Amino acid sequence: MRIFLTGFMGSGKTYLGKLWAEDGGLSFYDLDALIEEEERMAIPKIFEVYGEDYFREKEAAVLRNTDRFENCIIACGGGTPCFFDNAEWMKRNGKVIFLNESAENIFHHIINDTGHRPLLPVDVEELQTFIRNKYSERMSFYKQADLVLEPGQLNRNAFNELFKNLNNA
Repeated sequence: MRIFLTGFMGSGKTYLGKLWAEDGGLSFYDLDALIEEEERMAIPKIFEVYGEDYFREKEAAVLRNTDRFENCIIACGGGTPCFFDNAEWMKRNGKVIFLNESAENIFHHIINDTGHRPLLPVDVEELQTFIRNKYSERMSFYKQADLVLEPGQLNRNAFNELFKNLNNA
């Protein structure tokens, strides 16, 4: 079993992915951490030095390299499903779960973390607008998932229900 978690930055992919992997006896991988390990550079620095196009190409290559992992949960970057047919690739190579967190909660999750996330404006109003616009822009990719979890389902207790639904998806 290979599970890909998708959703906007700050939706809980890494946090919940680690918990669910632990509860399910699965391995956990964070796609951004795999990229940083391979590049020996933090994601914001990759954006700064090489630009977003380079990052997206590297992201797609590292994503495809996760086909070597079994019985795992992989937290993907917020934009991962939106480039290079990544959404289709993930569906062919595992189950995809979209964490459909609200824009308001996402704002509260990332407001104090803008320095560690590329592309984010620092101004509060600009950040709120950015989140709404980018989330809307990416929604058609996110909705391609095998399973959509709504805000009330984004917790540790969702684990058993999550795997029951995946087995029926």
